[in-house]
Amino acid sequence: MTSPLSSIALFHLGPVPITAGVVTTWMIMLVLVLGGFLVTRRLSLIPSATQATFELVVDTVDSQIRDTMRVDPTH
Repeated sequence: MTSPLSSIALFHLGPVPITAGVVTTWMIMLVLVLGGFLVTRRLSLIPSATQATFELVVDTVDSQIRDTMRVDPTH
């Protein structure tokens, strides 16, 4: 019987085995970076509805961090 926590290496980068979980993480990172680039490339001082929505999301996360951890999340 094999452990559900073990994973099979898809390929190796030098001595480092690359598993399906690592590839999935890389894809998620790629989507987040490209999404962040596309969202922030046309920012303006007078926000559009899309920009206002994203600013609302960022402000909500910022206030949740402030309320929960009682630290400044600006870093």
